[in-house]
Amino acid sequence: MTYYTENIQETLQNTLGKTSKNIGIVTHCFPPDFGAAPHQFEFLAQSFSKKGNKVTVFTSHPYYPTGKITLKDFFTWKRTSKKKNITVIRHWLLPSQKNNMFLRLISMFSMLFSMLTSLREVKKQKLDILLIQTPPITLPIFGILAKKLYGVNVVLNVSDLWPQAMVDINGLSKSSVAYKVLHWLEKFYYKKADALVTQSKESQEYIKDLGFDLPHIYRIGTNTKQFRQKTDFNSSEKIKVVYMGVLGVAHGISKLIKEIAFDDLNIELHIFGDGVDYKNIQSIIKKKQLNNVFLNRAIDYHLVPQTLRQFDIALISQINYVKGTLPAKLYESMSVGLPIIYHGEGEGAEIVKYFNCGWTSNPSDYDALTKNFSLIHQLKTHELKEKGQNARTACIEHFDLHQQFDQLDHLLSSIVVQKA
Repeated sequence: MTYYTENIQETLQNTLGKTSKNIGIVTHCFPPDFGAAPHQFEFLAQSFSKKGNKVTVFTSHPYYPTGKITLKDFFTWKRTSKKKNITVIRHWLLPSQKNNMFLRLISMFSMLFSMLTSLREVKKQKLDILLIQTPPITLPIFGILAKKLYGVNVVLNVSDLWPQAMVDINGLSKSSVAYKVLHWLEKFYYKKADALVTQSKESQEYIKDLGFDLPHIYRIGTNTKQFRQKTDFNSSEKIKVVYMGVLGVAHGISKLIKEIAFDDLNIELHIFGDGVDYKNIQSIIKKKQLNNVFLNRAIDYHLVPQTLRQFDIALISQINYVKGTLPAKLYESMSVGLPIIYHGEGEGAEIVKYFNCGWTSNPSDYDALTKNFSLIHQLKTHELKEKGQNARTACIEHFDLHQQFDQLDHLLSSIVVQKA
């Protein structure tokens, strides 16, 4: 079983990676938005720029993952900033992170409509290629119009499978008219794109089964130099577990802290993040007077590596199986050398099992999750270190961010050269 992305375009000459390009990145989030996705696009923009490429980012005003924008941004249609070879154009939107299809679609279309006013920038910046994040499911329309009007190449980065993801979190029925329309739109996008990239083998197979060429895998991965390995493990009686990331509906942290008796287990759970589930978690901690569960607001991304190294175990939770989804926090925790408690299904759980770097449980099986937490107390320090070392080794060999980027850069270069 191979988890590392196959070398994209193995026959490309090395000089292709050095070809200067004008690249557009279209995404719904970009720092100061919180989470792995915005920082991933920042990394891409900076990495493309360092290779001598000119980069233009089309994005929204900051809102992710809280679903709120500032009053100033609400009354600002568009604003542009520039740093070295990177231009960032931010657009107005009606934000929403609620598990409601109608509200999410309104938010997505509001973002699209404001972005369409920047279509001329594609011509003005003489862009060769657009790398477009989807979902939001509306953003590829920007790319398709730009391709038709200006002949720009379009690569779709399919991070989640919409509308399948909404079905998986019980937000949409496959028999509904909305699903059929969105599914048709999804296939339309795939057909019009010059290339597709996705983050998991599950997504790759799903798209292939729809009748399209096998997409390239581009995993988010992590910066293994920035997320250095921790050197010491807690030898005290109380184990400290960390959850670092978005507090959304699909993560189910509020339900998890109701089901797992951390006080009885003598295990501390430290939660860092923001999202729609934050207030629910806060309320449960107060109502149940949980002494071993600690809720913290999201921290600056540059503080994440050193914060992760303060803990013994990383918790990854997905109460709904969402086909193709791979949480970025998994790679970051593995890179630091933390053993993983993975409460969920899918490819993320398979990675933990395959590399023997932690323990897994099905999302509805809280008894199994409790047993996994109890098992940790029975392990000796060297056994925890062994799990952590397995995680670190796997991350360096298979999920390093710079290796992933080099392959994506080769792909984009090959498309530009072939279409020239």
